[in-house]
Amino acid sequence: MDAQKKYRFSVAGGDMRNADLAELLAAGGHDAYTFALGNAGKMSGRCSNLGEAAALCDILICPIPFSTDGIYLNAPFHTEKISLQSVSDILRESGFGGLLIGGRIPQEIVSTGVDCVDILMRDDLAILNSVPTAEGALQIAMEELPYTVHGIKAVVCGMGRVGSALARLLVKAGADVTVSVRSSRDAAVCEAECIKSTSYEDLADILPDAMLVYNTVPARVIDSRLLDAANENALFIDLASAPGGIDFDYAASRHLRVIHALSLPGKVAPAGAAQILQKVIFNVLREKNM
Repeated sequence: MDAQKKYRFSVAGGDMRNADLAELLAAGGHDAYTFALGNAGKMSGRCSNLGEAAALCDILICPIPFSTDGIYLNAPFHTEKISLQSVSDILRESGFGGLLIGGRIPQEIVSTGVDCVDILMRDDLAILNSVPTAEGALQIAMEELPYTVHGIKAVVCGMGRVGSALARLLVKAGADVTVSVRSSRDAAVCEAECIKSTSYEDLADILPDAMLVYNTVPARVIDSRLLDAANENALFIDLASAPGGIDFDYAASRHLRVIHALSLPGKVAPAGAAQILQKVIFNVLREKNM
């Protein structure tokens, strides 16, 4: 990819990350248009409809995630709902021949035959996003708990990118951290970093004393058995994508406090998250020789 090359981008929908991303792209000398971002950001190149936005660009940047309910485009700043079917129809009718980038791209969009890149499937984005996600998760705990994080007994389920970043951050904040792991590899990583670990089978023995419990695993790992063992005053924060890894209905029946904290980079650090998105998008363009 030629570093001096100028691209034509349209950013359609999404949260403040996408609004800030459009500004970054324009500041870099690229053509940048927006649609379905309302008055968010300072862009002047606002389009009146998606067809116009697609016609003006070579790279169409869509929301992350593309949809939050599987029916409509994720466009919280737009006054009208935009169905995924209408997005699909517009892409087909417009003959859009550029590159579409989004997160968790629905099958309706993939089936149009447009060249799509699901940015949430990329390791570079996951690694870079783990830091603002961990910081946002710590911020929630500091705002919601009547205790200091320093000295609190905390559990982190999962030692993936987010789990490991979060565990390290909690340790630095002075928390007494135990990570629940499935593999001997993850247990060894914890041991190498002087972080306590436990198996999911033995997690019930840890939960009665834990006042802060995080889940980062995108599968049901905190079930009724574990919720029955939990401290009734504990705060649960689920960072996994929908439907999450906690039995929310059972937790509600036990009157446990559970927060499903999704898309934290875009909520707690949108400008920084936009910089990460820009970096990864240009990695994509470089890999595609665009």
